[in-house]
Amino acid sequence: MTVPKPPQELTRQRTEERARALSNAVVQAFTDKLKTEIHKHGGFLGIRHVDEIEAEFQAKAKQLSGLFAQAFDEAAREQEELRWFSIKRPAFDRLIVKRFEQLFMHKDARGEIHGCISRRLLPGFFLALNMMAGPETMEAYQRRSNEAVTRIMGGVLPINWDLVDQDAAIRDVLLDAQYTIAQYFEDPHHRFTWFIQIANAHMAPAMNAHSFDATWELGHRSLHLLINSLLNDLKAAVDDDQAWERLAKRHPGADRSKMDIILERLTQHD
Repeated sequence: MTVPKPPQELTRQRTEERARALSNAVVQAFTDKLKTEIHKHGGFLGIRHVDEIEAEFQAKAKQLSGLFAQAFDEAAREQEELRWFSIKRPAFDRLIVKRFEQLFMHKDARGEIHGCISRRLLPGFFLALNMMAGPETMEAYQRRSNEAVTRIMGGVLPINWDLVDQDAAIRDVLLDAQYTIAQYFEDPHHRFTWFIQIANAHMAPAMNAHSFDATWELGHRSLHLLINSLLNDLKAAVDDDQAWERLAKRHPGADRSKMDIILERLTQHD
């Protein structure tokens, strides 16, 4: 079994790499400029030349400030991710978020923003989920997930969530949850309006006023992408005879045709 690095170690490694890259960039720029000026003046530099070089670097201060600001912003995002992983959360919460985590907003090395959903959504998302499934059902999902994780990992830490995600019992829990959620979206327009109101009213605070997602709110398009990612396992089960039969045994009266119609509406409801 490949044991993944703890989030703390990954964050420390990324911080060190980012700091090294920034310092190297500044030193290299300064060194290159010195060499250029030395060659230009026959191998010698006077105070006047040094003052000129300083003035040129001061002129580039804004560009360098932007580079450092981007690095700090990226570090803040990683700290937010670290908080998400370091807080003791039910295994079910982690696994259900795993269904759409690829949609989370982040900046690449060039500072370009990718993704369409802020992690600030999570408190409102879980509130809506609890309201749809009910506290007793959510407790059952969490208990079943925790029992499966204990069995799979056998006390080994950190938990390998990719390995856990492949377990049949875990897949059953997630399919049960997705089946429950999907039934609430029989009328997509009504449920989308309700979900957006709940989520935006319970958004987690931004890291700071200048964070790239400081003013982000859940909208129709982003919720459409979230819900369709969240229900991907259920879509596959509806298209698979064996998988649907296994699901239907746990949900007597489950209507495959009706569920197919609901999922199709959600795919088209954009």
